[in-house]
Amino acid sequence: MLKRSPLKKYAPNVVHPIGGKVDADENPYQAANREVFEEAGVKMNNLKLEACILEIAPHKNEPHNWLIFHFSGDWASGKIKTTEEGEFIWLKPSKISKHLLFPSVREAIKHIINPHDGTVFMTCHYNKEKTNIIKRVKNLCVV
Repeated sequence: MLKRSPLKKYAPNVVHPIGGKVDADENPYQAANREVFEEAGVKMNNLKLEACILEIAPHKNEPHNWLIFHFSGDWASGKIKTTEEGEFIWLKPSKISKHLLFPSVREAIKHIINPHDGTVFMTCHYNKEKTNIIKRVKNLCVV
């Protein structure tokens, strides 16, 4: 997991899976590989889609919806590094929920880290303050 830098304008100190935006010339799978290398310095093998989350206007200053893809994978090579995005931290599954997490990650993390659950598809609607999920639709697709 990545503990976001305290200097970040949006979500400082939040613990979150490594991630970022999909570039115009790539798909979510390619973006996941690139982001892990950029933010943690490692290359991954065997990426598997664990969650696809649609957040309906999750941020006060952005009227856009966010479509988030969470992948798991196996370490292939490289050495963990810290970047301006934050610090990579190792957490046991039982300790993840004790940290400050984005609301959608808090909802989906048990499925993301459980290799037997399949892929979770979730839609999250937030309260007016954008601090809590007030409605969620969750489906599991076990392949």
